[in-house]
Amino acid sequence: MPTTRFELVSDHDHLTFNLRTAEGQVLLTGLGAKSKIMVQNEVLHVRNSLRDPSRLVAHEAPDGSHWFVLKDADGSVLARSPHVTTKAALDELCTRILAVAASAPIVDLIKRSAHAH
Repeated sequence: MPTTRFELVSDHDHLTFNLRTAEGQVLLTGLGAKSKIMVQNEVLHVRNSLRDPSRLVAHEAPDGSHWFVLKDADGSVLARSPHVTTKAALDELCTRILAVAASAPIVDLIKRSAHAH
């Protein structure tokens, strides 16, 4: 049965992760890293940081859309959400992420040969 999961992916010239629902919706995206082990560590930091909901920092874009960034204990940004149209939708997105991230499995979709040196 498909479930919400952290997908490790190659995004052009860097590696990153997406927290993706079984339906394909991206809930959270990492900022990118140079190695697979660094992306795996980002996921662990995200899970740890989500234990403190105050680390989800909401923003509003000039077009009125909303998104948030997730910050680590030192204040550095770990990940960002997609833009949504309303503050209520952003609150719902935050609630959903907090409910699923701790137990979401990690699925490695990075092709080994793509970044082998």
